[in-house]
Amino acid sequence: MDIWDLYAQYDDAAKRSGLTPEQRQLLAICDLRQEVNAGGFDSYLRCWGADTAHDALTLLPRALGDEWHRVLTEALSIFGTANPTNADERAEVIDGAAEADDVLGFADDRYYELEAQQNADERLGVLADELSPWPTPPAAPQKRRLFGRRKD
Repeated sequence: MDIWDLYAQYDDAAKRSGLTPEQRQLLAICDLRQEVNAGGFDSYLRCWGADTAHDALTLLPRALGDEWHRVLTEALSIFGTANPTNADERAEVIDGAAEADDVLGFADDRYYELEAQQNADERLGVLADELSPWPTPPAAPQKRRLFGRRKD
């Protein structure tokens, strides 16, 4: 199964609500990979993607290995016991942490090494097949028009 085609079908929390915990955890790993590949751990932790970090942590050892789990754990260690639950709280902690650049920079380096060492897309695609069947995601609500009728 193409992991990114699957990921695109479940692009928001509402679409993920009918999934099993393991299916949500797999998509959380995709959240992690998408955001870190786009801008490093600093970007991931400041954005919505890290809202699912604890789901990703649960499945990472099985899906991609213990080293991936360690890297995410080290990046999350920037929060200590604070455990912020949203992007604004995470950004506030990162901005106030003197060691943030060093901790997150090291996590970025290790993460990109892991991405280069294995074909994560393939491994996650195989796991997605194992977690089948995947329910059809709910359709997005149709936009309502205020004026006029829709022409066919």
